[in-house]
Amino acid sequence: MVAQLSVCLRGGCQPWLQFLLFLVVVVGLLVPLIFFAVRANSKGCRDGLQAQWECQNLTQHLQHQLTQTQEILNKSEVRAAACKQTVVSLRDSLKMEQTRVTELQEERRILEQKLRNALQEVEKLRRESEASAANDSFSSWNILFALILIVIAVCRVT
Repeated sequence: MVAQLSVCLRGGCQPWLQFLLFLVVVVGLLVPLIFFAVRANSKGCRDGLQAQWECQNLTQHLQHQLTQTQEILNKSEVRAAACKQTVVSLRDSLKMEQTRVTELQEERRILEQKLRNALQEVEKLRRESEASAANDSFSSWNILFALILIVIAVCRVT
């Protein structure tokens, strides 16, 4: 049978037999093709393709949103690091300023004590001057001289 088929294919058999063989081959190929076309155009297949297309679009959209979110996160992390560094710098500056304020307060306390001592000395000299004013006409000059010395001494300290 195979030998006859190959003879027939080479043109050695009746034309009606060749036509019949051709028709069998065409029908044999057309039936699965029609079956495939019917299944490919079925509602389930079309719905599946539509769902796949929608899924791809949604996936692309979500991927785009994820990329944007990651970029925003990276920028936020950079800003947070800069803020943390600023906070550290500000804390260091605050500590230095607090130390400086403490030093200035101590210096102020010392100067106030010196001023009180100088005022007591002036008051003492004034009393002594008033007591000896009758005896000495130069006592007012002594008080003035003492005041000038005290002011000069206080100015040198500051």
